[in-house]
Amino acid sequence: MGNFAGNLRTGGGLAARTSPRLTFTYMEVNIKSMDSALSATRYATPLGDQYSRNYVFVELAAQGHRILEFGCANGFISRHLTERGCEVTGVEVDHAAAEEARQWCRKVVVTDLNRHDWVAEVGSGYDTVLFGDVLEHLLHPEETLRNAAVVLAPRGRVIISLPNIAHLSVRAGLLRGRFQYESTGILDITHLRFFTAATAKKFIEDAGYRVVSSRFFVGGGALGRRLRLLAPGLFARQMMFVAEKT
Repeated sequence: MGNFAGNLRTGGGLAARTSPRLTFTYMEVNIKSMDSALSATRYATPLGDQYSRNYVFVELAAQGHRILEFGCANGFISRHLTERGCEVTGVEVDHAAAEEARQWCRKVVVTDLNRHDWVAEVGSGYDTVLFGDVLEHLLHPEETLRNAAVVLAPRGRVIISLPNIAHLSVRAGLLRGRFQYESTGILDITHLRFFTAATAKKFIEDAGYRVVSSRFFVGGGALGRRLRLLAPGLFARQMMFVAEKT
């Protein structure tokens, strides 16, 4: 969702010291415009059908009322939640995207989750906290996830979406000696951490949560989807976990 790779944008990483018009090659990525490559609006995608990641994400989140959405981008998820009667506070590092999101969110906090002062800015008492493809962009995602427990109401939930680094396409690429970053997807250029189904579950549990349900998104038609779900660790591009504080 929203891009929290603040170390790339503002925190002293390679990109922060590079002109937006400079072309360079790094880990097989040719970046012609850093502003375009790192804009959070590139994550704004349609809701999709009942088997798509965005649709399920909204359906699960809408079971709550007071929602904190990390990485709200331009509000493309917040919009659907607000229209369902939810009260959404968004958090986003991209200033331009955050301005767009304000029309759908009760409040938008512009901050970098790689800092440690965001807890005081967002408030507390949320029944639902959303991390939609956010944690993999952070330097220390385990700290951010632990801190999220502070802003959760008693019996509140976190809903976490992560890409699956063990997907067949990545495995096949490694067999050919390729690990090529892209502008979006599993090998998004701003991803700093990578997870499999097993390591994602352990990561969430180690942060002080209990996973109560999980979903895997494999794509394809009805028959193909059923077959792929027999081996979700191989065929799922996205993984989604609902967790509660322990």
